[in-house]
Formats: sequence, structure tokens, C-alpha cells
Amino acid sequence: MEKTRTGTLSDEKKWIQAYMTERYLWYRDMPNLNADSARYQVNTNGAINAVRSLANYFYDSLTPLKTASGTAVDKFSFLIDTGSWNSFVDSTDLGYGWMLKSSSATGQRVVTVSYVSPNSPAMAAGIQRGDQVVSIDGALASDTSASAMAIFSEGTYPTRAASHAMVLSRAGTSLSKTLVASTVNLQQAEYKLVNSNGRTAGYVLFNSHVPNAESYLIKAMTAFKQQNVKELVVDLRYNTGGYLSIANALAYAVAGDARAKGCVFELARYSDKRSSENYPMTFSNVGLSNQIYPTLGLSKIYVLVSGSTCSASESFVNGLRGIDVEVELIGTTTCGKPYGFVPQDNCGLTYAAMEIEGVNAKGQGGYSEGMVPQCAVNDDVNHALGDPAEALLSVAFKRMQGMSCAQAAGLTLGSKSLSSIALRDDGVLMRPQWQQNKIWPTVH
Repeated sequence: MEKTRTGTLSDEKKWIQAYMTERYLWYRDMPNLNADSARYQVNTNGAINAVRSLANYFYDSLTPLKTASGTAVDKFSFLIDTGSWNSFVDSTDLGYGWMLKSSSATGQRVVTVSYVSPNSPAMAAGIQRGDQVVSIDGALASDTSASAMAIFSEGTYPTRAASHAMVLSRAGTSLSKTLVASTVNLQQAEYKLVNSNGRTAGYVLFNSHVPNAESYLIKAMTAFKQQNVKELVVDLRYNTGGYLSIANALAYAVAGDARAKGCVFELARYSDKRSSENYPMTFSNVGLSNQIYPTLGLSKIYVLVSGSTCSASESFVNGLRGIDVEVELIGTTTCGKPYGFVPQDNCGLTYAAMEIEGVNAKGQGGYSEGMVPQCAVNDDVNHALGDPAEALLSVAFKRMQGMSCAQAAGLTLGSKSLSSIALRDDGVLMRPQWQQNKIWPTVH
């Protein structure tokens, strides 16, 4: 039986250096670090904390370059324990099956439920989109002290199975709930036909490009094809990315054979030292699970977006635009991530250094400042997702009827003032930033 060699902290830092130098898209801009620095040999309670040491070394190795607006060019590379990574891929989560948004627009932090997953503890407890989380285990959402924030954070996205006493507010009425954190299997897609003012459209809510979503996406495309759907709304406002193969198959399903077959969905561009590895990912109607997606053959769709629309979700939009399918964005400016990676496991940690930049069949990409919507509309948590009265979906229906963005939003400003505005979200989805990623196939 082959023995496993135990590595040292020095070995692991050398591995990171070699990995980054070989695979990192911005390898030329990596800072020159002193691996022997105390920052990379963190001592916690008299012992070396290897994970913190390696995390510091990895993140300090990233490019210091900034975009034109002053944000980091690479705010996406990450490392995470492999167990958490596998849970993300498997679409399981320790918690209650909710998504929360945080806003400080009023001067105090307000935490609002933005989504409740079907068949989850949160849904069983009667929690709804739009509920505000006032306090958890006595810690107020508005309390920014370290102790209160630690209690509130553990209650919102728990690290262990436990019960938490919560006070929520719904339309001014106080609600007391006790939620028990457990492992939840998240349903990542929902679909239905929506009617508004005599028009019918297919509506798909799609929250993550992970394997769990594919059966629902295929069911959605099958149902829409059977109903001869000609108008489609894809809701990606909370979809932070995942496997590019799923974005590709869904885009093929939208466009159909005549537009997509044989065309490039996304061209992968590596660093200059790996340019020989550049390759085109052609459109395919076969997803990650090797199942065939039915096709609709549409020339235009509406996509609902926000600052949490990221990575593979942006590739879905960009890939369709590359073959002249008109994609109208409604919402707020997307996150801006034309980069991807192939995950690399090493000694219980999964590393993801951005190594690929993607462009579509027309060579279009470079949207690091985000994709700007044609109709700028803020997220409307006061209506259920899929409700034709919800702001983004309502605007989509009115646009189908030929209204301008200004008319659709019911505003008096000229339509030019409301189209192509880089409107940013007034709330931030409380989700780990490492989940905002695009995962490339390991074999091509």
C-alpha cells in the first residue's frame, strides 16, 4: 500500500507559488512575497494555523491591478475547504434554505429575505420574501458591535446545526420564529407560465449553475416547447455562476439548432504562456449530466439581472449575443466577471485562481465593470418572484407590449434617461463571494 507523504507548511506555500505561476491569468503581476514572513506563518494559541497562513499567502499573491472604476481586477480567485466546495457543487447547504440581502441605505443595516427555497425549513416556518430579519438570538441586525455581528452572522448562515430564535417584521407586524439549522437540499430552478395583460410568457427562476438545476431546466424547456412559448423571461438576478456547461446547454435551448449548432458559445483565452491551450467551447444541447435540452428557437429573450448576476450567468447572456439572439437585460448592473477556472484540490483545500478569460463568437467580452441593463429597475422584494406585478417581471411584460423603458417603469423621465444606466443594487446578497464563479470543464 502506497504511503501518503505529510507535507510541511513550506511545501504548501511552494505548491501555491508553482500553481499560481503556471495557471494564474495575471501571473506577470503577482507580487514578490517573502514566504517566511510572519503573515504566512500565523501563530494561533501557540500553534501554527496552516489554513490562515496559506490563505494569506494565496490572497496576497493575487494581482494588485484595478479596473477603470478602481475596483480590484481579480476579486474572484479564492480558496475554500474542500468539504464546503463539494457541498456547493452538490447544492446542499447547512441552514434554512433562504437568501438574504443587506442594505445600509437608511444609515442602519437592514436585512431582508430575498428568496425562500421550496421545501426548506424557512418555507416550513412561513417565512416569505420581503420579511425583514430584525434580530437573531437577541442580536439586532442594526447592531454593528463585534459581539452582536458574530451572533447575528451565526444565526443567518450557521456553521453548525442548532436552533435560533428570530424576530422578523412583515409589513410592520412583528413575527417571532424559531428556526433549526439543518442540511438543506436546495432547489436551484423553478418555472411556470405567467399571464399578464393578455400575454403569456415562460418564466424560469434559475439561481445557480450546479448539477441539481439541470432536471428542472430540462423540464422547463420541455413544458415551454409543448406550450409553443414565444416569449421567455429568464430570472438570473440571484445566480452567481457555476458550471459553464449548463449555461451553454441552456443558451442552446433558447437559440435552437438553426442559430446555435456548430457555433462558438465561449472562446477560452489563457495567459500568454498558455496561449496554445486556447480553445472554443461550441454550443451544445447536452448539459453537464449528459441529458439533452429541448430547444425553443427564440430570437429574443428577457433576462432579469442584478449585481449578484455573475460569471456563468453573464456567459449565458454573452454567448447568446455572439450568435445574434437579442438579450434584453432588466434590473441592475451585473457583477462583471468574464473569468473562469478549473478547481484544484490540494490537501483538503480547493483552490480557484482565475486562469481563463472568455469571449463570445464575435470576440466580445471584457465586461469587468458589469453588463449594463437596457432597462434599469431595482429589485422588488415586496412581490413574490414570478408575480407579474413584481417590478422586473412587470417591466419585461410591458417591454413585450412595445413600451419604452420609461413607460414600462411608470416614470416620467425620458426613455433615454432610463436605458443603459449603470444602476447598482441598493442591497447586497449575503452570499460568500467565492460562489461568484464560472467553472470550466476539466476536459476539452
